[in-house]
Amino acid sequence: MKRDQQSIIKRHENIIKLLNEQHEIKVDKLAEIFNISLMTARRDLQQLESQGLLIRYHGGARINSSYISNEDLKIQKARDAISLYASTLIEDGDSIFINGSMTASGVLETLTARNVAVVTNNAFAPGYSKKESISIQLTGGLLRDHIMVGDYCVRNLLDTYRKKAFLGCSGISPRGEILCGIPAELGINETMIAHAKAYFILADSSKLGKTESMGSFTLQNPGTIITDTGANPAIVQRLKENGMTVITIDPETSQPGELEAKKEAEE
Repeated sequence: MKRDQQSIIKRHENIIKLLNEQHEIKVDKLAEIFNISLMTARRDLQQLESQGLLIRYHGGARINSSYISNEDLKIQKARDAISLYASTLIEDGDSIFINGSMTASGVLETLTARNVAVVTNNAFAPGYSKKESISIQLTGGLLRDHIMVGDYCVRNLLDTYRKKAFLGCSGISPRGEILCGIPAELGINETMIAHAKAYFILADSSKLGKTESMGSFTLQNPGTIITDTGANPAIVQRLKENGMTVITIDPETSQPGELEAKKEAEE
């Protein structure tokens, strides 16, 4: 009984985490993501509403805006814009990696490219897209929250190669180190990058310049960081000096900011 209660608490935490990312969710999608019945999904939402954490409506629920700070809303808007822009970088027939990040898996929601093959260690990924033209292969492994980790996961990735990799992170240090809140995901992220022809790190501006983390790795090969226009210019410049391409996205338009637009026009 205690274990069942702990699993419910953890699921409730993940539901709120998901709502913080997406702002709202449908009951049927919630049931699919967490592999629970519609009745259980509705009961979860009812319990969370009684705590003032969300507001239910017919067929779904949305996050209680009074529960989220203006800063959180600003950050989420930036993450949504980053995910949307990243999805436009995926072309018909692409094969891609997506790691356990919600921002990275968010590219699947707005993806318009067809015949895209996805390999991911994010257990929530299948719930982000039901498009028949997108195939999603889970790496397998030991679940840590919604992220698959462990030797089994890494062994499967060692035999897999993709055209592009889209990865989120818990932060990027001023020296260009990629920070991970889950150390077990370090090797997974490194393998995805090493086995992709091109990689993209999705990190909103609140994550640039961070130094605290449980693990980190340094990017050996140049890639692309997609952040937002609120990023510290000094840190962006330092990342560029380290060989990284940095694209800053305007949260209002989901398009590159003025500097990138001017550069594209000149080219």
